[in-house]
Amino acid sequence: MINMKKSLFNASFEESLNLEDDGFRKLQQEQHDKTEKYFKNGKPSLWFRIYSFVLGSVFAVGLNFMLLVISFTLHDDANNLTLAITKNSFLTANVFLIGLFIWLLLVALGKFIKQNSILPYRYNFHIFTNMIWFIVELDLLFMDFIVPAISFWGAVVICIGFLAIFIWLIVAENRHLKYLLYHRTNEVLLRDKISKTIAIYGMSLLGVALLVKCIFFAGSVDITNSIKAFGFFITWIVINIAAIATIILIGIPYFLQAYYKWKYPEEYREWEGKSLEEWYGKKYLKKHKELLEHE
Repeated sequence: MINMKKSLFNASFEESLNLEDDGFRKLQQEQHDKTEKYFKNGKPSLWFRIYSFVLGSVFAVGLNFMLLVISFTLHDDANNLTLAITKNSFLTANVFLIGLFIWLLLVALGKFIKQNSILPYRYNFHIFTNMIWFIVELDLLFMDFIVPAISFWGAVVICIGFLAIFIWLIVAENRHLKYLLYHRTNEVLLRDKISKTIAIYGMSLLGVALLVKCIFFAGSVDITNSIKAFGFFITWIVINIAAIATIILIGIPYFLQAYYKWKYPEEYREWEGKSLEEWYGKKYLKKHKELLEHE
């Protein structure tokens, strides 16, 4: 039996190592390893700084701004659309600015995290939070079409369904991680088999989905508006469920591991065989000279 009174944040160092076995966390490992290479001595390389600035400007901010532009364009051209659209857009300039402010605030607060070993997690945290911002804006854009199709209250019911899925996954993930931390087993769980399948065939499935999407919405294919609307509706549902699953099943165990590396820095440093400089970075060591006693 799993003791549900135990906290996810009170595991010992040895117990926290069990997070290495989480199948969905492993899906993020390749991205983590790639990011880790660019952080040396407590700061990113010059190339990575330029890369991050371009990525943040073009994708993190640019894609979200593009959704706002698309929203304005669709409403300006509402009379020529084949699908009904709301008179007023759910995605407004104020919504974009609030999202931008919150995301930039999180980026600024992240600057207080200085340990070299945590920097890749900090970087990927900004990617995850940007994805959440993007999904929120995308949802608001979709709502412009969903509400006329199924009514405002119909859309509310669907959103409540998303919330129910979110809560259910949170509870299930909490239970799974407690089991993983405190009841280590060599048993191969179903979720690990699923994560392995996603790792192998995920890009292929994404390619098929994009192909189907292109076929459904291509102008050369004669498909009735009702089928297009249904495809639009299903796409909205799939995107939201996929985003919720990604944030919870991959994000929680990944960032929980970051928490334990912050909680047990010396234990993890020795376990990974890193030097003080590799683990903390030069700048961090200059401010915390007491750590040099561990060398």
